[in-house]
Amino acid sequence: MIFLLERGLDYKGVALVDGFYMVSSALLDYPTGGLADRYGRGLVAALGCLFFGLGLLSYSLSTSLLQFLFSEFLAAVGSALYSGALLAWLVDSLKEKGRQRELADVLGKARVLSLVMSAVGGFVGGLLAEKVLELPFVVGAAFCFTAFTVALLYTRGRGEAPRSGRMSYTMLLKRGARVLLGTRPLILLTLGSSLIVLAVPSFNLTWAPQMESLGASKWLLGAASSVFVVTAGLSSYGGGKLAKLLGYRRVAVASLASMSVAFALLALANDPYAFIAVGLLYEVGFGSLGPVISAWINEFIPSGERATVISLRRTVLLPFSALGMAAMGVLSDAWSPRLAYAFGAVMATLALLVYSRAPEKA
Repeated sequence: MIFLLERGLDYKGVALVDGFYMVSSALLDYPTGGLADRYGRGLVAALGCLFFGLGLLSYSLSTSLLQFLFSEFLAAVGSALYSGALLAWLVDSLKEKGRQRELADVLGKARVLSLVMSAVGGFVGGLLAEKVLELPFVVGAAFCFTAFTVALLYTRGRGEAPRSGRMSYTMLLKRGARVLLGTRPLILLTLGSSLIVLAVPSFNLTWAPQMESLGASKWLLGAASSVFVVTAGLSSYGGGKLAKLLGYRRVAVASLASMSVAFALLALANDPYAFIAVGLLYEVGFGSLGPVISAWINEFIPSGERATVISLRRTVLLPFSALGMAAMGVLSDAWSPRLAYAFGAVMATLALLVYSRAPEKA
């Protein structure tokens, strides 16, 4: 945001640039998932790294709104290529090695590693920006180009493209849509996820201003942010471990119960420290839920259409995420974030009921 404002954009321009990225990435998710299933998950994931790097490099050179929109489009192409392809490659690679039961555990560990690297990247990016504001984007592009090389060399051969050469691209897209819309467990799991993404903005976008209104100082807000991130990361690791021992449904239901109770208590909290304590309960539930759901849905997706279905599912969830943001804004303006927390509690409870009816295995 600082970079965009320094280059002459106003806040509306920043919102336009970020919104353009979100919409472009969502619209491209489904067709790029089909490319991964048709031409190779490792190859498409590698191209995703390449395009994201080109987007960052273009960002460092941009000076106008149109140039920033072009840079965001390159990054959106990269994000769409990478997202479904890499997860599909991972799932089928583990499956070919007879390690499919380890998926939730692996995803939990990956989440922790991702959070650690994000924290390091944010800190280093801040140091680089002190010297030259464009430098973090250039260095980020260099890391993406390195990731492109690594992915191109080391994600090939296993879980690569089960349908390669056997089915047309358009047929893959149609089959992926039929799998998602015609499989009852996937419909239930996607419905549950829709309810979750409706609820999540009610906490993620309001906790800081609500704590400030309760009297929290700036240092306490910063400390709370760090504690929330660490808690979510550790819970992701624990959720992956527990899913292997207890099963997906039990861990998902327990996680959603934690989120639902937390939302209800957040609506009652009148002290910033009490708010942090309840926020930790929310982060425990939210963090542990992520790897469980990602692993659970893959129990019902055929290998040949895996990247297509994963990407289409992400596209289906986008309108619910936008609706959740809108609901948060309307409810918070109408009364306060407390009303948004009540909405979140209802959505989390409904998601719990949906997931409790979903089968564990195909």
